[in-house]
Amino acid sequence: MKNNLVKHIFYILGFLSLVSCEYFQTEQVPDAVVVLDKNYLDKSDIERILPANYTKQDSARIVSAYVNQWATDQLLLNKAINNIDENRQQELDRLINNYKVELYAQEYLRELTKQNLDTLIKDSEIEAYYEDRNEDFKLNEDLVQFRYIQLDPLNTDLQKITKLFNKGDLPSLSLLDSLKLTYRSYFLNDSIWVKKSNLFDAMNVINPANEKYYIKENKTWKLEDSLGVYLVRFNKVLKRGDRAPLSYVKPTIKQVLLNKSKLAYIKKIEKDLLNDAINSDKLKINN
Repeated sequence: MKNNLVKHIFYILGFLSLVSCEYFQTEQVPDAVVVLDKNYLDKSDIERILPANYTKQDSARIVSAYVNQWATDQLLLNKAINNIDENRQQELDRLINNYKVELYAQEYLRELTKQNLDTLIKDSEIEAYYEDRNEDFKLNEDLVQFRYIQLDPLNTDLQKITKLFNKGDLPSLSLLDSLKLTYRSYFLNDSIWVKKSNLFDAMNVINPANEKYYIKENKTWKLEDSLGVYLVRFNKVLKRGDRAPLSYVKPTIKQVLLNKSKLAYIKKIEKDLLNDAINSDKLKINN
């Protein structure tokens, strides 16, 4: 298909040679599809920009847009080289070189950390970090632990489901889970802390206008609206400004510790490289 594509591209780009012939050289580079002064695009350049699945119409549009942009960039670059002050060009070249060094260095360090850094963070480390920072984990919004089931009012198991829901022990919750195909929606894990806003998204029957009546610890409700019957049980509630529970901030702490470990590892690599260069006389500083 690639060979057919390239042939098709030659037809697509034929018009470019008519409108831009003054920029084309008579001596073509092998496999060149587009030539502009000393620059060119070959078959691989064109093939690289095309998605895995495409139509002829897609390829025509994508290739045409790419070639036009490429040619515009090359023409602007030539104009810039001919018109920008030489001292400023040297400054830009230094910036480009510094950026190149930074890109290569960061890519190398990324691969090293990916291959060699131990990403396992112990629970004891997470807990110690949490305990040492009492003031760092204040909630900026309310959290709740709750479970709920939304049912069709005509559900034939409504009474059975309500009884199991109110009982709430592990066997009852397991039975409720086995009946989930009969629910309109549900959430049964009331040991997980959830943002109050997510509760409002799950059910319209409890909302900011009436939350003070319903969102209370250890309270169970059976509510109805035009969308169905809701069984709701609140386990615990935390308010904005309260200290966030460890289980809620654990992923954040883990990422913080992982980033600290990564930074320490990178600093060690950089220090070792510098010391090796000094000790082997590769790095010399002339006063």
